[in-house]
Order: sequence, then C-alpha cells, then structure tokens
Amino acid sequence: MPARPAPKRTRGVVLSGLLLTLALAVLAVLAGCGPTEVATPPAADRAACAALVEDLPDRLAGEERVEVEPAAYGAGWGDPAITLSCGVGAPDGFGPASSCLDADGVDWFGPDEQTQDNGSDVTLTTVTMRPRVAVHFPATYRGGPLAAALSDLAPALKRGLRVGTPCQ
Repeated sequence: MPARPAPKRTRGVVLSGLLLTLALAVLAVLAGCGPTEVATPPAADRAACAALVEDLPDRLAGEERVEVEPAAYGAGWGDPAITLSCGVGAPDGFGPASSCLDADGVDWFGPDEQTQDNGSDVTLTTVTMRPRVAVHFPATYRGGPLAAALSDLAPALKRGLRVGTPCQ
C-alpha cells in the first residue's frame, strides 16, 4: 500500500489567518463600543452630581440610556450618545453680556459658533445652576430632539441643583 502524501497545510494557515482577522475586527468593534466618557466633577460637587444622576430620566428625547464612565457623575442616551456631565466649569465664551436659552425654567448657554450652525454638534451648559451641567448633543439631535431633551432634563435639574440669578 502506497504511503499517503502529507496533508497540505494551506487550508489550516488560511483558516488561522481568517480567525485572527475576525478576532482583531471584533476587538476593534468592541473597543469602539465601550462606555462614553464624561467629566469627573471637583470633590465639592460629587455628592450633588451623584444625586442628580440618580434622578435623571431613563429616556431622553425618545432615546434609551447608555453606559458612561464615570457613571456616578454623568449620563448618556442614544447612539451617537447625547452626554451629560455634571460639575463642569464655566463654558468658554460665557460672560455677563452673553445671551441664554431658557428651556422650561433652566438657563443654558451655548457658544455662538455651535448654536448658529445647525450642522454641528453643540454643547449647552447650565449657567445659573450649581453645580453646572453640560450636555453634548451630536448634530443628529439638532432641532426637535434637542428641545425635547432639554424639556426632559428640566425637572431633574430643577430638583437637584441650586439655582442662582437667572440670565437676562
């Protein structure tokens, strides 16, 4: 009986290469699907921020809540995520002569270059409440969803934050 030739290793090498490629692709996707990061507030604001985050709605402008890090100090909704960070500093460009947007009794400030360009992302910051809260809206949420989100947030913000002098 003649000896059989040794099996070719080509199929095994190709299969190993495909498995490695697939594993790397899955890792790349999973790396991009991790929690969104939000700001960590100063120590003096952490208790108020943690209480606020617990009181935030599970849905915002119709979007489901998503994981953020650190979860105690912020929240996210949707994909791409609308993100809320509690305990942020004064927004760039805000001053005594700045105009504010009132949404259900909460005063918000957004930089002119963002608020005037409906095709760009926008970050709105509470300017009369402490600790301050910043909400980042990807451009896909401009218009009705942004207005709905501000309305959805207002009750929790008014319950959980100290209110200062309203904007003029």
